[in-house]
Amino acid sequence: MTGLLLALVISACPQERRALTRAEVESITFTRLERFGSEAELDAHLARVEAIRSSLATGGGPVIGCGGEPANGEPSPQVPDESEPSITNNQEAGVDEGDIVKAVGDWFVVLRRGRLFTVRQGEGALEPVTQVDAHAPGFTQGAWYDEMLVYGRRIVVVGYSYSVDATEVGLFRLDDAGGLTHEATHFISSSDYYSSRNYTSRLVDGTLVFYLPYPLTTGTVPLPSTRAWVRGNETTTWRPILSRLEVFKPVQTTLTPVLHTVVRCDLDAAEFTCTARALMAPAARTFYVSRDAVYLWVSPGFEWWTVEGETRSTPRDSVAYRLPLDGGEPGALRARGAPTDQFSLRQNEDGHLDALLVATGQGDSMWGPELTRGDGRFALLRAPVAAFGAELRGLRAEHFTVLPGPVTGTLQNRFVGNHVLWGSGDAKNENSSRGERAVWVTDVRAPSDVHRLALEHSVTRLEPLGSTGALVAGQDVFGLRLSTLALTEGGPVRSDSLSRPGASQGETRSHGFFFKPDGTGGGVMGLPVQMQGGSWSHMRYGSAEVSFLRVDAGLRLSSLGALEASTEVRDDGCSKSCTDWYGNARPIFYRDRVFALMGYELVEARVTESAVEESSRVSYLQPGR
Repeated sequence: MTGLLLALVISACPQERRALTRAEVESITFTRLERFGSEAELDAHLARVEAIRSSLATGGGPVIGCGGEPANGEPSPQVPDESEPSITNNQEAGVDEGDIVKAVGDWFVVLRRGRLFTVRQGEGALEPVTQVDAHAPGFTQGAWYDEMLVYGRRIVVVGYSYSVDATEVGLFRLDDAGGLTHEATHFISSSDYYSSRNYTSRLVDGTLVFYLPYPLTTGTVPLPSTRAWVRGNETTTWRPILSRLEVFKPVQTTLTPVLHTVVRCDLDAAEFTCTARALMAPAARTFYVSRDAVYLWVSPGFEWWTVEGETRSTPRDSVAYRLPLDGGEPGALRARGAPTDQFSLRQNEDGHLDALLVATGQGDSMWGPELTRGDGRFALLRAPVAAFGAELRGLRAEHFTVLPGPVTGTLQNRFVGNHVLWGSGDAKNENSSRGERAVWVTDVRAPSDVHRLALEHSVTRLEPLGSTGALVAGQDVFGLRLSTLALTEGGPVRSDSLSRPGASQGETRSHGFFFKPDGTGGGVMGLPVQMQGGSWSHMRYGSAEVSFLRVDAGLRLSSLGALEASTEVRDDGCSKSCTDWYGNARPIFYRDRVFALMGYELVEARVTESAVEESSRVSYLQPGR
């Protein structure tokens, strides 16, 4: 599919276009991150953008969706309850991410195919209790229900309604008997937030955080607004949570502007209330949430243009934005290049934003990460957090370190402790061993000292094993291959490798993996594995099995076996959200117990030194549904 998309884009590129004049560029690009001074100023800006864009129909103006050579320039990277930790494989400690299964006290809550389920973790047994629709009672508007968060006994379900054109937020209450009561459903107007890798929702200290996009190509500004469901299958009127005078001016030239919006909703408030910050910029974005800020990296993406007097197509600078979660004023930095996905970004404890960049990227919307290529040219950016501001400073050459990397394949990257790792695999076929059989590693404190470690397999997953170890998963010609790396002060060292012939990963998303450390430098890890595969098999073949491996203090791997999914076909009567876009299999380490979610089954296991043994299994799908 990705090849076809690229072919369509290339075939649509015109043979010749006139260059934008410098006056046109200056007329739609601002030099300081500040709000529009009046509604008339905002309307005039959108009218200018539309006038320039309409010239495309007569053969003039910028080239939208066509590639070009990067410009010569400098710098250029052309090359809840703390005692009950989250069971989700979160990127950032203290920042919970929306997932399909959460633990609440003695209960598991599962979101699958448009329904919520609760299962009690009894002593030595699992007991399904209830199942309810993930939408408001009687509400018939179609939606996809994707992510779930928990805050105390409140269950938050996040979905997207194509009939309402809004992000849907359902609030449910879990009672002492495991029952679920619908409290309210709210809508936040937005365009579709879906990403093949990222998640739209975060939870930080009782605050729900959403990233939501709003295309502005119609010449109007669809302000972020909320409305609520009321009984009788109706909704209230839209109530804006942002005024036109609060929109920040674009500091990047774009003829396809998007209103990039961060929405914060307070779960501790007596009523569901939300606030928003929004800025105007090109469409290609990647966002990452730290404990105190949302970072939004906006790059040119497919939008390229030429300027009079220049002989080659010129991508505009990328801009990194920082939006504090405490409601403080946003800041920005002008940069070059683009991250692959949210794992390309990390706010470091030493006061820097670290970013692993490629020359050009498509952002993390839809299938953007699968379209991004490194072409062997990477760079590490270390941007001081204190440098973000309204004046939009340009980063200097010393902030960037040019790095080598894979030339082909779909990129994977991850920060682990003081190190960053990157490599490539094949996103179109989990069973393929194509991609460069190597992983690159550098310490961000001395990034020019890059280590290339040869592997026997491609790289389709990178995960931390504590702060000084990493797992590299990929494919060889025989099947799934797992390698471990020790990230020592003297450089990375390959520790061990384990092969699973005939297998592939059963989940491509980050939430499909979990590592439980044991305090000695080792631990136990779980990973969904599929024994029959093909492109995107994790969404088409029911559930994968969940394999468990022991990791010792030397990062040596030993297989503990797998919990297998049932092959029984169940008719669940699904009518909404009937594709597992966010997966359906998870290893679960909760308290001192080990579980696996596999489709409509929950399995508890006993882990010994050498094996994982099933102790109880239950289907939480009740008959007749």
